[in-house]
Amino acid sequence: MNADMQISQFNRIEQLLEWNRHKEAIKEAEEYIHLYHDDPDGYAILGKIYLEKDEYAKALHWSQEGLRMDPENKLSWEVRVSTFYEKEDWKACKKALNEALALYPYESFFYFLNGNLYMRTKKFEEAKESFERALDIRPDNGVYLANYSYALALLGNEEASLEIEKQALVEEPENAYVFMYLAWSADQRGDFDKAHQFLANAVRLDPENAQIRREYLEILQKQYKIYRIFLAPSRLLSKMKPWQALILWFGAWIVFKPLILIFIILYVAAHWGTKLLVNWKVFS
Repeated sequence: MNADMQISQFNRIEQLLEWNRHKEAIKEAEEYIHLYHDDPDGYAILGKIYLEKDEYAKALHWSQEGLRMDPENKLSWEVRVSTFYEKEDWKACKKALNEALALYPYESFFYFLNGNLYMRTKKFEEAKESFERALDIRPDNGVYLANYSYALALLGNEEASLEIEKQALVEEPENAYVFMYLAWSADQRGDFDKAHQFLANAVRLDPENAQIRREYLEILQKQYKIYRIFLAPSRLLSKMKPWQALILWFGAWIVFKPLILIFIILYVAAHWGTKLLVNWKVFS
């Protein structure tokens, strides 16, 4: 009976977290730790709540407490790597991911996050391989599939990207993040109408999500052809490694300095002009 009560209380904490009732979730988690102080999952879930609140120092503290109780506690490792990722400490995130993968070589989430880390550093082939490892373990995960579609689009494999897009929509047709990542994929393929449709669905499913709202406003800007024209060079640069982009930019600056200056001025005008138009249409 006591075990059933413990499971029930832990499930309640998870439910409160899913409902974004963070204050209540923290109170329940603290009570859980008081009652079951030898369970590392209690410390880890408290860290997860603070991660959701963007309180990274507390998230790391409580995940570390969970690992102190059990150095192989999976939930604590999930919170730890996710916190480093969210606070954009890429070096620490990579180190923690390597440790987590050594402990859990069959945990799909760690391969998924590793793929996202590679995407951040523009190592798209490595990202693709990491997503494939995650999907070998969880082939029905719509978020993994959507990110995989995006990686394929960045690598120029549009046909495969579209095929994976269909699978993602079958697996999770009501997931806001699936729609957001698929919008990025469609945008990369140059299908702005579909990207707009996907982000409209994402906003419908999660209207309070700041990132999704920001992405939606940005795709509305891309409905203006003049803005897309000025975005074309930046899209090309985004596919390159940082050192390649720097060399190309430096060379263009030396050879075409007057034209580059004119382009920058026109780009800024197009960016802010379309941004103002979008905000006027959406909020007026």
